[in-house]
Amino acid sequence: MFLNIIMASTEGQDAVLCRLCPNPVEHHCNLCHLDLCTQCIPKHLADKTKRHEVVESINRKERLIFPECKSHEQKLCEMFCNDCSEPTCALCVTTTHKKHDITDIGKNIENIKQNISNDLTELENTISPKYKNVTADISSADFDQVLSDIQHHEDKICKIVRGIGSQMRDEVCKQKQKSEQKNKEIQYLAAETEKELNRIMQNSKLVLKSHDVAAILKYKSFNDKFSDGINKSGIPCPSFLPGSIEQDQIRNIFGGLQMQESIVSNKKPALKMRGTPVVSNTIQSPYGRKRSELWRIACEGSNKFWTSGNLNRISQIDRNGSVLKTIETEDTVIALSLDIHKDLVFIVNVLADSKVFKFESNKVVTLLNLTNWCVSGLCHTMNGNLLVSMRSKDKKQSKVVGYSGVTPIREIQNDTQGKPLFSVGTTAVLHLIENGNGDVCVADCAGLSVVGVGLSGELRFQYKGNVTTFSKYTKFKPSKIINDSQQRILINDDSNDIVHIIDCDGNFIRYIEYPCNGGISVDTDHNLVVGERKTGKIRIIKYLE
Repeated sequence: MFLNIIMASTEGQDAVLCRLCPNPVEHHCNLCHLDLCTQCIPKHLADKTKRHEVVESINRKERLIFPECKSHEQKLCEMFCNDCSEPTCALCVTTTHKKHDITDIGKNIENIKQNISNDLTELENTISPKYKNVTADISSADFDQVLSDIQHHEDKICKIVRGIGSQMRDEVCKQKQKSEQKNKEIQYLAAETEKELNRIMQNSKLVLKSHDVAAILKYKSFNDKFSDGINKSGIPCPSFLPGSIEQDQIRNIFGGLQMQESIVSNKKPALKMRGTPVVSNTIQSPYGRKRSELWRIACEGSNKFWTSGNLNRISQIDRNGSVLKTIETEDTVIALSLDIHKDLVFIVNVLADSKVFKFESNKVVTLLNLTNWCVSGLCHTMNGNLLVSMRSKDKKQSKVVGYSGVTPIREIQNDTQGKPLFSVGTTAVLHLIENGNGDVCVADCAGLSVVGVGLSGELRFQYKGNVTTFSKYTKFKPSKIINDSQQRILINDDSNDIVHIIDCDGNFIRYIEYPCNGGISVDTDHNLVVGERKTGKIRIIKYLE
């Protein structure tokens, strides 16, 4: 509800009227905040239950209108009890609110009005403009194009499958022709052998009936020669061994739908890099005291931050550093991510644990148990799926698996040549993000590179640090990784404690030289949020404009 306060002036508008009669106003009671004409002054002063201060209108004073005390008649609540969050009168201060934190109510009103002024400024200058000239970015033609792309991809895959089937059928037909030719040869050889056997049997019968000693002595047996019969082995018939048809595997081959990050736009130009990044705020996290270290940060909006470090807990803090929520964990937490419902998902101790945990309904539950794999990193995609990086417990394999709920729907492990995309033989973390173009980008700390993998599983790029120009920094060692709304990739270089920014194709753009080994994130106001490991300080950096 909006309150329209209309103040009448002495010129150009209707005159303000007396509150007790229709006559024009000439006087004002400063204590009762009442406009009066000259004739009504005696009538107003006749009320002896209140104090009065009647002056000419030009000398009126704007004062606060205090509420009356509910416990003490004719007493105004000119004080404020901070413990009870309510106004109070001077008598209540010594009775009901005795020993409470009491302040002058005027100071509270000043603070509230200052907050209202700040809110109004933000509404007018920042929030309200966002709702002007808003139009939908996505048209029906965009959906039609997606449908056409799906049909084209389906036809392409079906063509490949039909081609494979056709090649197999051609091969079987060739084998069939060879087999038929071989069968004919065997049948011909059998017929000729049968003729020869008939001649031998006829001759043996003649010798058997003969009394000619010379002919009988010349007899020779052919039984051994033909006792094994004819070799009937022809061209073997191949067996068809159909591969198992798994719907998830076929869906993985076919591809998936990638939801766009936003569906409306106020047609603002793309955000550009500031010439010099500026620290707009510094927050002291719960870490940095008594040898505690800050390791991870995950922004929730622009005013809340989830943090973790070398203590067995996760803390949610606000912009003032006040702790809003604490989650006790079994071990140190090494990765944080928020799902589309703002529920926190996390993993602990990369050296041993195979579980992914979720904090929902104020309790920690096990979301995934990978058994023979150790989790190394995680993030959420724009369409709400979960990506988990992992290494086998024997250290021989490393991969990224996409999950819809708890169902695996995608796996990234080797390139098109069958070579591992990620380092093996190590337990080092594999932090990762999904960029706005659908690429999965993995900070391979042990491999000293950032690996970009496309939607089809192909290797898109490998970034191994800024090698194009002379650099004062030591060897690039990527640890934590995030992306911004412009599809730029921001990487925490653990060796040099700075941020590298690269484009979506892996090309170096610039450094941001603030300590970031204590965590790196981007809030919804497009600010870079970095943490300093030893001190626990969190800096909010404006790097876009």
